Amino acid sequence: MMWRHGSGVTMVKLRGINKVRKRLSDGSVIEMHYAWRGKGAPCFWRSDSKIEIGSPEYVAALAEAAPKGQAAKGKFREVILGFLSSQEFRGLAPRTQSDMRISINHPKSGIDTKFGDAPLRAFDDPRIRKQVLDWRDGIGGKVGDDRVRHLQRIVGWALDRGLLMQHRLMGIKSTYKASRAEVFWLASDIEAFVAGAPAHVGRILIAATETGLRPGDLAKLTREQIHPTPTGRRIVVWTSKGKAKRRVASIPVTPRMAALIDSTPADQSAIITNKGGQPYQHENYLGDAVSIWRDKLGLRSELRLYDARGTAATRLFQAGAELREIATHMGWSIKHASEVIERYVALSPEMTDELAGKLRQAEARTKMQTGVQTG
Repeated sequence: MMWRHGSGVTMVKLRGINKVRKRLSDGSVIEMHYAWRGKGAPCFWRSDSKIEIGSPEYVAALAEAAPKGQAAKGKFREVILGFLSSQEFRGLAPRTQSDMRISINHPKSGIDTKFGDAPLRAFDDPRIRKQVLDWRDGIGGKVGDDRVRHLQRIVGWALDRGLLMQHRLMGIKSTYKASRAEVFWLASDIEAFVAGAPAHVGRILIAATETGLRPGDLAKLTREQIHPTPTGRRIVVWTSKGKAKRRVASIPVTPRMAALIDSTPADQSAIITNKGGQPYQHENYLGDAVSIWRDKLGLRSELRLYDARGTAATRLFQAGAELREIATHMGWSIKHASEVIERYVALSPEMTDELAGKLRQAEARTKMQTGVQTG
């Protein structure tokens, strides 16, 4: 079976699926996929659903519908299946459940793909920690950290129920925030990427480096969120950094972002879509598509979609956004926002002395305003 992943295609073996075509009462024909052949087999997918065949959601649905018998006995997959059917998992927020299903069932780097066939006792062995860290480092970035966090949760659940004797994964720290402060998409990186990648993938990077929106917000960005102003346009969006931290972001539309918006087909609401013109079903697909084409084009391996935020801070500053505005939008302190822009200016030769001077003026103005407010 072909599993479509972002703009790439990977072969995945999904065996035993029974595919049945059925004519409905209105005369239309749909295809239904059953977990196995024979009486009592559950239907886990229909062609009239919005789930793409071979996607992580498809694989997750198959995994939950498949027999949970002796095939998993004594393997770590037994723990995974137990967790997925547990009250703890069912009590999680729908978004968290979706993220965990993808972490577990991702065909290339999922928890089940990597560790499902491992003997259960392997997770009591101290050597498992190194294997998990190597697996995380191979994935990299925020996605790698998330996969480990989800695996830790599953192992903790198994420990509480006596399925494991040790929790060998406790205390693993995230690497993403601590190691990527100096990683930026420079103008030369962006131009090489846009020139070499398919147009729909290039649009992802352009939008990210011009707005600073997180992948989850980019995937949901529509025309309805773009509002005219006396001097141009702004993007108004509720940012999605957890329920407790949701806030309205108001982002200036830069000239390049304006060109991207204007090039969007008139009958298309979503600004970012896949090759078929449909919105991406999950934010991870955006990052995956960018990473796939980054590697194909031979760009720096440390570059990831999330690193576009530092670049965007500078773009927004160039477009006239204030440091306070940028800090609010990015969820940073004003000090951190100015430091990020300063680092980018130092690394990017096309940044002029004029921009560096503008930054110094903005910092001085911010300090003066702060002093007035506290005086």
